[in-house]
Amino acid sequence: MIWLDEGFEFRPSHSQNTVENRSSRHEISGDSQVPIEVKLAKVSPTMESGQIVKWLVKVGDKVKEGDTIAEVQTDKAVMPVETFDDGIVARIDVLEGVDIPLGTRILVLAKKGEDPKQVAESYAGTGAAAPAAAQTAAPVQAAAVAVAPVASAEAASASGRVKSTPLARKVAESAGVDIASVPGSGPAGRIIRADVEAYASSASQPKSAPVPAKAAAPKPAPKLFVPLGEDERIPLDRMRQAIARGMIAAKTQAPEIHVTVDIRMDEIVRVRERLNKSLAAEGVKLSVGDFVTKAVAMSLRRHPAVNATFQGDNANLGQAVIVRHAAVNVGIAVALEGGLIVPVLRNADVYGLRDIRVESEKLYENARSGRLSVEQMTGGTFTISNLGMFGVKQFDAVLALPQVAILAVAAAEKRPIVVNDQLTVGTMMTVTLTADHRGVDGAAAAEFLRTLKSFLEEPTSMLL
Repeated sequence: MIWLDEGFEFRPSHSQNTVENRSSRHEISGDSQVPIEVKLAKVSPTMESGQIVKWLVKVGDKVKEGDTIAEVQTDKAVMPVETFDDGIVARIDVLEGVDIPLGTRILVLAKKGEDPKQVAESYAGTGAAAPAAAQTAAPVQAAAVAVAPVASAEAASASGRVKSTPLARKVAESAGVDIASVPGSGPAGRIIRADVEAYASSASQPKSAPVPAKAAAPKPAPKLFVPLGEDERIPLDRMRQAIARGMIAAKTQAPEIHVTVDIRMDEIVRVRERLNKSLAAEGVKLSVGDFVTKAVAMSLRRHPAVNATFQGDNANLGQAVIVRHAAVNVGIAVALEGGLIVPVLRNADVYGLRDIRVESEKLYENARSGRLSVEQMTGGTFTISNLGMFGVKQFDAVLALPQVAILAVAAAEKRPIVVNDQLTVGTMMTVTLTADHRGVDGAAAAEFLRTLKSFLEEPTSMLL
């Protein structure tokens, strides 16, 4: 959840969330009441802007501390916005579907003893996204105007009209584009300005006129490669922009090393089968990935150099530090249709296998539905990227800075192996550790993998 105070901004660290006070309350004396300005706060390290997907309150509503007032689209997920105080909604400044920068005021609450009408009047004409009508209309009515277009847009959608933002419709009208023909990439398929601009740019490209076929002309010989349709131009949404920035930073800032080992998984397969029989009544089914998560968490506890983040700038290494974290918070990469997200399993080393499965399922479900909380999205100290379900034999994962290491897990598959000078068949899995050489030496990476290998090849050793 997002707790928004006026001027309070979440700055998630890599081990815990901290709150920075940027108060913008009016200076007062005595016991005078002050309206509460709710602003868009930063709730992920890569967030630069946000978009109100849906308002859950209207002007005049009473709200209490902890009430959910809206849903906001960040660069990673749709998250609930909750109030930090009691009050009455005096003014709503931002329309649904409008992209706004961090720090933008989105709502004003009148506190106990204040007149919401007077509060709204005092803020009339202010706010980045306040409609022009709010500057001249009656205060409370003006605040209501801010959400009226949203309601009508949704009603229009229900009646068959196209879901689009006001700015997108304005751009479409200026460009002579039929808004109904533009594919939307916003929340619930809503068409935003970038969609219209991309469509208009694509439509402006010259196209050769079709040549009418001649009735008596012979059929041309079939071509080996025939293009189907036209090239598709896909603007980067928030998630893809965040992924791109992270990948560029990892490849340009961190000198990587890659260490690979093969692990025999036959004993894990046998133990998993036995445990799943006993857990069947509970509806819990362990995966090979659950064993890997448990083994990784325990290995991180033994090798704190890998459970770390590198904090600092390459241009000023004298001020850089390596933070070895007390908590083992394992991020588990989850592939979504639009990109990749890494929810965090906190204190993974203290969980048993059953709890790892249950908690991981919650993370997967929330990630796929776009409902991860701030706590579930931040604070990771290490990441696992698993492509085993796709049959991948081996791959190298890209660092999730500032973490110093990430583990790439491939498929567990039958392979010919040599045991006691005899050729046999075993279930093998290849894992590769990518490490930031600024914080992790090759020997430390190898020691971590040796411990991980021993846990997975002899799973009962995790009980010691």
